[in-house]
Amino acid sequence: MLLRYGSLLFAAPAILLLSLYGIELSAVSECTTQGLSYSYQSGECSSQLIEQMSYYRRHSGLVNSMMLLSMLGSFMMIFGMLKKGMTRPPEER
Repeated sequence: MLLRYGSLLFAAPAILLLSLYGIELSAVSECTTQGLSYSYQSGECSSQLIEQMSYYRRHSGLVNSMMLLSMLGSFMMIFGMLKKGMTRPPEER
């Protein structure tokens, strides 16, 4: 059970972060295709030159908390594997 929940907790934050980053990247590339700049504050295209900031700089709390959850999930998986122990498949007769 720990192994299942740990693997879910390990993968879900990364999937969430990649999804949010991809949605924002899609909006940014749409603006740059039109020759405009993307305003991260308002979420709109602008003709003014706007300073570009990394995703981590803008959402450091979200990224850090998701990585902590992922680490917790990896520790849960490790503990689940250690608790389960090594098992061998049954021998065929």
